[in-house]
Amino acid sequence: QLQAAADEAISRFGGFDTWVNNAGVSLYGRCVDVPLEDQRKLFGTNYWGVVNGSVVAVQHLRERGGALINLRSELSDVAIPLQGAYVASKHAVKGFTDALRIELADERAPVSVTLVKPAGIDTLFVEHAKNYLDHQPKLPQPVYAPEVVALAVLHTAAHPQRDVYAGGASRGMAWFGRSAPRVYDAMMRRLGVKAQLTSEPRRDGDALHESGTGLSERSGRHGRVRERSFYTDAHTHPMSARAALMGVAGVLLVAAARRYVRETQG
Repeated sequence: QLQAAADEAISRFGGFDTWVNNAGVSLYGRCVDVPLEDQRKLFGTNYWGVVNGSVVAVQHLRERGGALINLRSELSDVAIPLQGAYVASKHAVKGFTDALRIELADERAPVSVTLVKPAGIDTLFVEHAKNYLDHQPKLPQPVYAPEVVALAVLHTAAHPQRDVYAGGASRGMAWFGRSAPRVYDAMMRRLGVKAQLTSEPRRDGDALHESGTGLSERSGRHGRVRERSFYTDAHTHPMSARAALMGVAGVLLVAAARRYVRETQG
């Protein structure tokens, strides 16, 4: 199917210079309670989908040059409870993508390989997940708009980077988990389950076995949604971020100067 998509793009447009692997689905449930068959099916999309897409894309990009962008998650760096299979699949995506990047660099292939790691995003991720819990799950705050991820992907297509965190919370969570793993585990033990559960009874939703419907971009069920991420903006547009910081510093300097003048005159 992915080869057919590439062939159609080549036939219609003469080729492509950017390929984004973004297919994904999740399971909610404790690791030992989720049937192994469903865990394997999740890997069929989350891991093997990325592998198949990458292999197809690289065959073309090796000759033409361009960007391969794989979407993973903050959960490729750390783990949370209730989504063990999803976490494992994202760790696998990271390992495969990092190895592929090294191999392409060894070949001197003109292909950039980027991992984009979103935080919680206001999509229908939860609604489409297979749920083995008694209650409806939710995404813990903070939750970001889909545009935060889309703009990060667009930027890395033209400005190659190794990794990009879409949402400052993603970067913070990864740093915390790596810097203080025992403390992180203790916090997840106390808060990780509660932070992902609502008091609502479980609703039917299972894009694991059937494709999702509706084509809605946003869920609208996650409370406050952050439309921008200053961290991601600063990482992808360092000059603009530097200008903004200089502007803030200038405002603070002017305010301090005025206060100094008033106090001196007084």
